[in-house]
Amino acid sequence: MYKSTFETAMRKFTLEAERLCIDFSRFVRNNDLRQGQFAGEMTVIRLHDSWARFCRQLIILSAYGKTSTLGGMKLSTSLPSIKSKADVIPVLITLYPKKRTEPNWYASSECIDAGQRLRIQNLSSVAAALGAVNSPADRLRNIRNFYAHRREETARKAIQAGNFTGPHSPRVFQLNAFTTGGGTVLESWKDELIAIATAALQ
Repeated sequence: MYKSTFETAMRKFTLEAERLCIDFSRFVRNNDLRQGQFAGEMTVIRLHDSWARFCRQLIILSAYGKTSTLGGMKLSTSLPSIKSKADVIPVLITLYPKKRTEPNWYASSECIDAGQRLRIQNLSSVAAALGAVNSPADRLRNIRNFYAHRREETARKAIQAGNFTGPHSPRVFQLNAFTTGGGTVLESWKDELIAIATAALQ
């Protein structure tokens, strides 16, 4: 039976995100507070990186085409110079006047711009989903940057995400607090990212 390559990308991201949330809950309950904190912070970093990988794969699959979206739209290869999936990134880089590196895939604006340059057929779905104003991707990135770099500026942006209370630096345990929806903060982000990914693949 024919299966869209988009289904594989969706399943891979969903399974990884759900596993990370399970790990996160286990880590923050660790009796060793310091060890649990470090493990929890690493899980947040890994969720951010998983989202960036999904966005990269979304653009590659869209540009290569030869498949259907989850909504049934049949995609053809977006540019004649793309002969395989491996060609997409090298071709994309040639479409920037000065840039010689890949886009920051975690940034919705850069993903959408990449899709525009590659002329993907499903750009409207990709742009509408990744550009959603309620996406937690920016909050996740700001918090991830603090845990990765530990600078005053990254701490300020992490606190501005609105998920931390108190005068201290952003503590990962607070992301295990329950929201009005019944899940934890991190679980709500996971659910929202899965919903955005599903919409982007339509």
